[in-house]
Amino acid sequence: MAQSSAAEVCRLLVIGPTSRVDLSVPTHVPLTDLMPALLRSLGPDLADRGLEHSGWVVQRLGSPPLDEDLSVAEHELLDGDTVHVRPRSDQIPPLDFDDLIDGISTGISARSGLWRPRTTHAVSALALVVWLLVALAVPVLAGPHVPTPAAGARGAHGTTDAGGDAFGRPVTVGVVAMLLFVAMVVSGRGQRDRAVTALLGGAVVAFAVEAVVLQVADADAGAGAGARLPEMLLAGAGVAVLASLLVLVVASGRDTLLPVGLAVAAMALAAAVAGELSSAAGLDWTQVAAVMALLCVAARPAVPMASFKLAGLTLPPLPVEPEDLQDDIDPEPGAELLARTARADRFMTALHAASGVVSTVAVLRLALAPGWLPAAVALLVGFAQVLAARPMTSTWHRLALGLPAGAGLVAVVLSLPGRSGGLGGGAALPMVLALLLATVAAACAYVLPRRRLTPIWGRLGDWGHATALAVSVPLVVGMLGGIGFIRSVVG
Repeated sequence: MAQSSAAEVCRLLVIGPTSRVDLSVPTHVPLTDLMPALLRSLGPDLADRGLEHSGWVVQRLGSPPLDEDLSVAEHELLDGDTVHVRPRSDQIPPLDFDDLIDGISTGISARSGLWRPRTTHAVSALALVVWLLVALAVPVLAGPHVPTPAAGARGAHGTTDAGGDAFGRPVTVGVVAMLLFVAMVVSGRGQRDRAVTALLGGAVVAFAVEAVVLQVADADAGAGAGARLPEMLLAGAGVAVLASLLVLVVASGRDTLLPVGLAVAAMALAAAVAGELSSAAGLDWTQVAAVMALLCVAARPAVPMASFKLAGLTLPPLPVEPEDLQDDIDPEPGAELLARTARADRFMTALHAASGVVSTVAVLRLALAPGWLPAAVALLVGFAQVLAARPMTSTWHRLALGLPAGAGLVAVVLSLPGRSGGLGGGAALPMVLALLLATVAAACAYVLPRRRLTPIWGRLGDWGHATALAVSVPLVVGMLGGIGFIRSVVG
């Protein structure tokens, strides 16, 4: 049974005058509307017998009758609770206690001001608001980071002074906004608490506005807040509108719009990470491209599971005891399951497309950069992405991985004459590579549609994929200056 359906029913043990029955009742329906179903479950003539004694009431043992105008949820009835259906003229009297401690405990439980589940929810939501406001205030109170000569100078190992702030205020706040956006998406898809989802959505807008305002303020910290106030207001208003639209798209739950918002958020997060690598870590854009290309390849295996979770699909826990085999055996509603499967596929397409855009930019930067290391990384990353597309059955998923790889290979081959120098000798190698790749493409067009490959080719593809990733990691480390660092340490 789906989580949303399970959260809207309550399983009660209902005890009547001559019988008892286990029932699953909706939590949002008033008791007065549930009474006919309860009476029919306890006996076929029970409703007519109620005319003899002014009807029936529902009560807990030793408690007054429940208000029939309130629902099960408003009475705070939980799964497994027991209620009694009694004649209105023969209600269960208040209990007498043969134990003093038991009576005191019951009296304390019935007092006013008792801490209830809704109190926990309200206090937790208030704490969420307070800590989000604290997180908003911290970057403002910290002030702009002005690097000192000691903190700004980098040593041989590429480290900064421990007292300096390695992350700028706008980037830090922007990353927090992205994380809150992801949390809002997860909370909204679960549909368990709309209040928390609304608070997270408001926090996304607030943090996005703060990030842009801090960026404008830090761009010219010496000019003072008054000189930058118009730009800060304009930028803050624009980002507030855009962030609010993005939050509304996600909150609307429209399947056609939500994947688009997810893809935009993923690309924005990748851009923030790339900007932070350039500004805080001091990497040039070729080094940033190498790191981002490797991150895209490394994050690809997490896309299916993330899409699975975002679509609201959950796997039942593995059975531990023999009796666990009887749990979660209810059939899944066909229409709902197919709709969620299609939703998961759209999420996968959006995430693969976002990764493809980032990977294309990174691979093209590497392919056109001088030196053999960036070109080698571009070739290996492209090779790994082509092999990673083998088990996929979606055209869009394969294109999202194959197009960046193809763009990188084409750019590397076209850049080889410039790397080699002369037109005669320099044109031979790229021409041979282009003809070799054309031969491979022709062979694939002829063989793959007509013949089913043996499993050994799948194993070779797995080994090639793992080898390309394993070789690309030390090459990226070399581009980042890791070899010089090792030499300085080893001597």
